[in-house]
This record gives sequence, C-alpha cells and structure tokens, in this order.
Amino acid sequence: MPFVDPATANNLTHDAIAAIKQRNGSDAWRERISATSEHRSVLLHWPPGNAQAAHYHPDCEEVFVVHEGRVEFAFDDEQPILAEPGAVLYAPRGSRHSLRVVGDEPLLMMCFLAPNLPDDEVPA
Repeated sequence: MPFVDPATANNLTHDAIAAIKQRNGSDAWRERISATSEHRSVLLHWPPGNAQAAHYHPDCEEVFVVHEGRVEFAFDDEQPILAEPGAVLYAPRGSRHSLRVVGDEPLLMMCFLAPNLPDDEVPA
C-alpha cells in the first residue's frame, strides 16, 4: 500500500464503512482513513479481477482485514490463501506479498501499515 501523506488522510475520530462506501461509489477506490508518521490505514474497494503485483515493505509490517468479497493472497513462497469476509492477514516486515480479487463481487478491505514511510513499497 503506497505512502499516505498525513495531510491527505481523513484522520477523523469517527467514520463508518457505509458512509465511506456511499461517498466513493461502486468503482475502484482507495480512501485514506488515517495517517501519521507512525502508521497509515486505507479502505480499498476493488472490482473482480483487480490485482496488485508482488512487492514488499523492507521497513514496515502490514495487516489486512477483508470486509466484503474474496481475495487471494500469496505470501513469500507459500501456497496462496483465499481470504473471505472476516479474514485477518499479516505481512511481516520484508515479507513479499501479492493479491488478486477473485469471484464476482468487489473486494472491500481495510489495510493498516506501520510505520508510514515514503517510498517503502519495493517490487519483488
């Protein structure tokens, strides 16, 4: 997940996923929920078939929470994992990972990354 400039994040003390979905619509989007120098969080909405190529964060760790849809994760050299709503996944610092939305439903997924460093996403 790319760097989030803290000045561009919502950084609200309260928000709701339903409200975020309503203001962004049904196409692909990425809402910057919060960001400081210590962390960043985004809510992603991706259409079926959307994918992110293998990459890693040498100095950061990342947590993913699937809210809607299904996504296939590949971590390092392990077998791919099919994650459905309610799944929580963790990419340790330096762990290579890629993901692809599977099925007919869009993916709605929260991503948390710490710390929030510029230029920390490296292609694998």
